[in-house]
Amino acid sequence: MKQGNVLERVYNLGRLRMAWRQVRKNAGAAGIDRMTVEEFDRREEELVKLIQNKLEAGTYHSKPARRKLIPKKGSSKKRKLGIPVVMDRIVSQSMNLVFEGIYSPGFTESNFGFRRGRSQHGAIKQIQGVVVEGYDWCASIDLRSFFDEIPHDLILKLIRGKIADERLVTLVARALKAGVMVEGKLEKTTKGCPQGSPVSPMLSNIVLNELDHELEKRGHRYCRWADDFLILLKSERAAMRVMDGIVNYLEEELHLPVNTEKSEVARIKDVTFLGFQILRGKIRVSNDARVRFKDKIRELTRRNNPLSMYQNIQALNNYLQGWVAYFGIQEFKTLFGGFDGWIRSRLRSMQLKKWKNPRKFQRIMIKSGFKPQEAHKTWVKMNKWQSVNRTAVRFTMNIKWFKEQGLIFLADFTRKPLERSMFSC
Repeated sequence: MKQGNVLERVYNLGRLRMAWRQVRKNAGAAGIDRMTVEEFDRREEELVKLIQNKLEAGTYHSKPARRKLIPKKGSSKKRKLGIPVVMDRIVSQSMNLVFEGIYSPGFTESNFGFRRGRSQHGAIKQIQGVVVEGYDWCASIDLRSFFDEIPHDLILKLIRGKIADERLVTLVARALKAGVMVEGKLEKTTKGCPQGSPVSPMLSNIVLNELDHELEKRGHRYCRWADDFLILLKSERAAMRVMDGIVNYLEEELHLPVNTEKSEVARIKDVTFLGFQILRGKIRVSNDARVRFKDKIRELTRRNNPLSMYQNIQALNNYLQGWVAYFGIQEFKTLFGGFDGWIRSRLRSMQLKKWKNPRKFQRIMIKSGFKPQEAHKTWVKMNKWQSVNRTAVRFTMNIKWFKEQGLIFLADFTRKPLERSMFSC
């Protein structure tokens, strides 16, 4: 049964204030009107009431978003981000809250993207469970520029399928067609759903819910996070057949273009999903994610870094804490310990270069417990990477030394003893 009088829920004053609190919490840059979240905060009562009045009168029009290009993870290409004005973000967030109550009950259990109480970790664990049951082939289908390609008429058709309030449909249509400002010029938006709007993830879920139900109708095991999804099968032949059928459905029924170059049929162990792979039934950090991790560590531990060791370790810790919060569910026990050892070697090399003088290092050796005669016979090349493997260097800057500097260790998050001794290297 379709729901009526939905616009009233969007401009409900309590819901608008709730939406504003979420927008304020997320902060973000100003849109084309240059109004910041802080400026809106100073005029909150006046402006929230203005939004309500315009929505109630049917005169609210979204402004064009400000185009910003951001790097795509693992790619040299840029992702198009639209930055709406603060007022549009509040209206969009209010619509999102209303849509959540209307559409979420109809979402499937295998849809993990942008849903309350669900996460990438849940998606990966579901895939792992299906793989353990013997589904070790998959059809990995990539939707080309999904957010930029969603047909507006499809979005509006699916909204009308549940909502019998044309005022609300008009509000959504105005937001979709508001356009973007690119270097001072207005570009019309005839398709797509701008990334950066609070309601965009919900609209994408509403569209791809059609795919989810089609997959369930066909009896397929699958998992989806936003526009990333895998269909799991027991044989290559079945995966090829399903790939052809679903690509045809996406392009012919939903009019969503598929990137055939990035779509593939493969064994699950060879496929990356959300930064992970499933190898021998266990969750593993993907090869690409490990390469990106090491590149970032190299950047943070350059030997010519002018910052102190304390400052370097603080910056490093910030990155490591965020990284392990996401990748800490991986199940290969030696991976984090290996990373830790490599990071300590990078830091040792950096510290030797900062100390510069081999005689200074000899004095530090003595302070760390070496006999003076032994220290004076040790000559370390302070600017050579190979020096990090010298016994004197590894003993002087051992695990206890790094703990005193405040460095966190990834291996601590596996709940295993780091080393046999606090003085190991």
